[in-house]
Amino acid sequence: MAIARCKFVIVLVALGWMATAATSRSVRDGVFTKAQVTRGQTVYNEECGKCHGQNLGGGESSPALVGAEFMAKWQGKSVNSLYEVTRTTMPADDPGHLSRRQVADLMAYILSANELPAGDKDLESSADALNDIRMEAKK
Repeated sequence: MAIARCKFVIVLVALGWMATAATSRSVRDGVFTKAQVTRGQTVYNEECGKCHGQNLGGGESSPALVGAEFMAKWQGKSVNSLYEVTRTTMPADDPGHLSRRQVADLMAYILSANELPAGDKDLESSADALNDIRMEAKK
């Protein structure tokens, strides 16, 4: 009985470690590609720049999408949190009309504009994948 409990505890510890390892990705780990950034910039220019400014610095009633304040607001949250807010509420004059891919491309552009590194795989658009990536300011 004691051996069974010990094995059970070991399994729980291993599963906890694996769960932590699976969610330990950060936006600093190169979670988007340069090509995706280019697509995202196009989406931004067409859909977002009129409110958030051409340099992502914000407008009269729209917050900046770059800088320390933006990164602090999202620090430690999943990329999916930012993705879902964007997907469901933006653009303000026609919320929810962007495709999942367009929003993922837009996320890549915003992350790149915050001086985060590109990698070799596109940022995915599934909630599961995006929940495994946390927002983290560059060091």
